[in-house]
Amino acid sequence: MTFVERTPLSRDRVAEAALELIDESGLETLSMRKLGAALGFEAMSLYNHIDNKDDLLSAVTDILFGEIIEAYGRPDGDWRDKARAMSAAYVKVAGAHAGAVDLLVDRPVQSPQGLEFLGKILSIFEEVTTDIRTAALAFTTVSSWVVGTVIQEHGAMRRLHAGEGISATDVAPQYLPMVRFREVCVSDLSSEERFSEGLETVLDGVEHRYFSV
Repeated sequence: MTFVERTPLSRDRVAEAALELIDESGLETLSMRKLGAALGFEAMSLYNHIDNKDDLLSAVTDILFGEIIEAYGRPDGDWRDKARAMSAAYVKVAGAHAGAVDLLVDRPVQSPQGLEFLGKILSIFEEVTTDIRTAALAFTTVSSWVVGTVIQEHGAMRRLHAGEGISATDVAPQYLPMVRFREVCVSDLSSEERFSEGLETVLDGVEHRYFSV
């Protein structure tokens, strides 16, 4: 009889396999049974490494924050350059794991990698202020825009790019300018342009409101 040695389970391996399933089929389809089958173990074996499904999602979220930190790296430049780099890293990881976006958006930041992520952000604003409340206001302003952009790009914009929604032939003449305006927002402007223009505008506002002398 030939025995096939299976790679032992660990918390990291379980979480990585869960993220792969989410990437393939979406967060809503993830189940312990499917995850166990993908790993070649009974679902009950997973509970030796995770407490429950919520704990599993925390572990997956930790991977995502780790990827953001890695993508961010050690950028040079001033606080704006670093804020751009962190925003780009967040968007990059969200784009690579579209099915897991809700984990980045909806879950509180409390995992080890999530807290390290916040530490990286705090260090950005500590370059221009010693007041932690000002740093928090600046961060939440920028992050609200970045997260909102991610949600929009993965939601309404994606559906509009796919051809969903009304067209010029569906509306009365008085609404044609509105339809054209929407087409410009969706088709004439790339997602990169929408992101970069919006981010620079937000950073201008943050710098003027909080950090101008």
